[in-house]
Amino acid sequence: MLTGAVEVYANHGVLIVGSTGWPELERNDGPADADGRHVVVKTRGQVAHTRVSFWSESMPVLGALVFDGDLDLEGYTICVGDIEGLRRWTQRIGRTGSQRVIVRVDDPGYASRVDVGLDISSDAQVRPLPAAGGPVLFNVLTSEQNGMNLSDERGLALDGHDSPHARLATAIGLLSDRSPLRPGQDGYEAGLIAEWLRWLRTDLDRAGAVALGEQLRQMVLIARTDNPAGDRTVAPDDAARIAQTILDAIVRGA
Repeated sequence: MLTGAVEVYANHGVLIVGSTGWPELERNDGPADADGRHVVVKTRGQVAHTRVSFWSESMPVLGALVFDGDLDLEGYTICVGDIEGLRRWTQRIGRTGSQRVIVRVDDPGYASRVDVGLDISSDAQVRPLPAAGGPVLFNVLTSEQNGMNLSDERGLALDGHDSPHARLATAIGLLSDRSPLRPGQDGYEAGLIAEWLRWLRTDLDRAGAVALGEQLRQMVLIARTDNPAGDRTVAPDDAARIAQTILDAIVRGA
């Protein structure tokens, strides 16, 4: 799951991910270098910020793998900074000392997005998202040997705002059905989607997003009831249609 993210401006096009200490390595012409405590990643530099996302136990398999190995991260901390030492950002992590770290980038040598995976076991498996079938949003490397639960899958689908229709349609297909054992669960999950919707338009406030979330919830209930298979799942075509309806409403300012 996503545990943190930061956008960093790298003046010389190089970001450091790893220990809080200064790296001791000679950089080559590759997209990334490592010294046992840090990974130095080449980015797009002064053109724009680079987004660095941290994942724990499960991470998207996107872009290219530039590092998969052990780093010595002392003090339960991982750090991101620029090569000049002008900016740095730290995050508390679950382990200290030597541990597996995976780094993937969208464009090797000119990265605009960097994904850093922590707590990924050596026997982690690649699974599609969603795991139950339907259009695949992306693959996920996960340490969960029995598969991720719906909540974790839905969280991964909503951990970004690129490809909003595909992400929203996937999340709709991963919503829980109404159950007397969990009253209000569908409303809670619709509320999570409503919060995700707020970043799709600059003037979409919480009240407007909640209204859209309730509209989505009602459309999902109808789709479950009308499913010809009779299993109360939301068919991929229905999920895509509901997602498009909600996104069109956002564009119109409804």
